[in-house]
Amino acid sequence: MEFANPPVAETSLGFYFQKIEGWNVLHQGALWERFRSRYSEYEFLPPIMEIPSQPNAGLDLASIPIRVGFTDNTKTQLVQMQDGFLLHNWRKTPEIREYPRYEAVNPELQQDWSTFRAYLHERSLKGPVVTRCQMDYFNHLVRGEEWQDFSDLSNLFTVWNGFRQPTAGDGELQMVSFSFSYRLKSGTVNVVVQPAIRKSDGKEIIQFTLSSSMAPKSSEDKALFACLDECHDNAAVAFLDFTTAQARERWKQK
Repeated sequence: MEFANPPVAETSLGFYFQKIEGWNVLHQGALWERFRSRYSEYEFLPPIMEIPSQPNAGLDLASIPIRVGFTDNTKTQLVQMQDGFLLHNWRKTPEIREYPRYEAVNPELQQDWSTFRAYLHERSLKGPVVTRCQMDYFNHLVRGEEWQDFSDLSNLFTVWNGFRQPTAGDGELQMVSFSFSYRLKSGTVNVVVQPAIRKSDGKEIIQFTLSSSMAPKSSEDKALFACLDECHDNAAVAFLDFTTAQARERWKQK
């Protein structure tokens, strides 16, 4: 599945794993030294909290969740690191807009993962026990281009049949947001559709996020990247299932 003009603004692929015994914030700084030849810059990002914090739990200062992105000089490629996951992202910029395909990004993640594993081995830390492989696609649908008002969503998404206008009054639909989870034989696809304002140019968009995940058979590299291939295939099938032919024609599906 290829598009000459895809709506994707960012992609992410990688692995979520159990917290590593002995890992602390100092390791993230030391790890950057291993990545610096490829990712010369860094940025701090809001931590991802998958489990709600317990109000009475004590604060472990050594394991404060810190999410760091090590970025290259173009700001398009970065590796995200937090105790619990490692992800490789591609981001569209005004200077670099062409989306690199999965076959091009996957080797970048393999190199990132190899660097991370080597660091753990050298520091006598246990290897990661991976619980989930995941691919995320963050698509931006711009108002005035893909859609004019929220009544147009049925032209974009096969699962949206529109909103029946109340019989009284001449109201207008002001906002639409929805999400769903779709279970497949080999994994799960989650879709979130919500309005937003794009920071880069202030344009009003609908952010269409598609996430494909599954549990690997083991934490060996061969099993992990085979699992990620399945996530990619599931994401491609889901994208075709949940978007209309009209929308894909606009994105110039090949």
